[in-house]
Amino acid sequence: MNSRERIHNVLAGQPVDRIPVAPIFMAWAAEYAGHTYGAFQADYRVLCESLVRARERFEFDQLTTLSDPHRETADYGAKVTYREHATFRCEAPLLAEEGDIRKLRRMPIEETTRMLDRIHGIELFHREHGGDASILGWIEGPLAEFCTLRTLQAAMTDLLTQPAFFHDVCAITMDNAIAWSQDQVNAGADMIGVGDSAVSLVSPEIYREHILPWHKRLFEGVHAAGAKARLHICGAIDHLIPAIAESGVDVLDIDWMVDLAGARRIAGDAITLFGQFDPVHVLKEGTPESVADAAVQNIRDGGPGRFGLMPGCEIPSGTPEENIAAFCPGRGCRIMDALTQGAAAPR
Repeated sequence: MNSRERIHNVLAGQPVDRIPVAPIFMAWAAEYAGHTYGAFQADYRVLCESLVRARERFEFDQLTTLSDPHRETADYGAKVTYREHATFRCEAPLLAEEGDIRKLRRMPIEETTRMLDRIHGIELFHREHGGDASILGWIEGPLAEFCTLRTLQAAMTDLLTQPAFFHDVCAITMDNAIAWSQDQVNAGADMIGVGDSAVSLVSPEIYREHILPWHKRLFEGVHAAGAKARLHICGAIDHLIPAIAESGVDVLDIDWMVDLAGARRIAGDAITLFGQFDPVHVLKEGTPESVADAAVQNIRDGGPGRFGLMPGCEIPSGTPEENIAAFCPGRGCRIMDALTQGAAAPR
């Protein structure tokens, strides 16, 4: 069974030979391949080479195209500056005031720069690895994109004081997100990741009223494009899982501070969970033994059936190679028995 088949069988509740492993690699992979994180964000060829090199070493199941949260923001016209060893910086909010919404427009992918770079990366992945690996495209979710256009503080205030502004912005950004998802699927992506980390900061009431409708629309658009949708929200989202379970998402990433067993009970059998051990205290600062112990516990809490293993968020720069190898199915894996046995009873 190859990686693409393994992931899609898990999503369908069908048998697999082992649990899929789908970590998020960015800066770590760039450094492993001899590049800077800045180059990884700026050039699809560097991103693809870095991920392929990491996959050759660790044999994980999904090639990802996320690099930073500012691709769409830059294409809308915000000033985003290059940084060699850190995430690109947005120098000033594009939407400093409500009237600035006129700066936004619906645009074909050919008129973008950084999103078009992502398309080229997916095309390269698809040409060289599309018959084997799952390929994850990426877009920013409704609240995440609003925050990068507006600033986090202003965006949160707007949700309380002028939510109509948020919805007016989303009417444009989510139309583009759906269209750009279709472009990524056409290029070879079989799954679209949606980053919406700021959602962890809102109440269930705010989520249901203002964000859930956009998530539903976005995931419907991804499905209509022919792909599966994977939602990544950093932080504690225990309070939101009942509502997220209604969104139509296929895969929900579970960060390390969430009760994974509780999330499994609440989400039910229809949603695949990816997670979840602490990427810093366990993965970066731990030992191969402690990483393996945490990963095995995650398999018990999240499976069997619709579950994929990953740290709760990105693998940090400076993480020891042997710690990553401990939970990945390549050379040095310490949990292969758990990966195979945990997949033995599909839901």
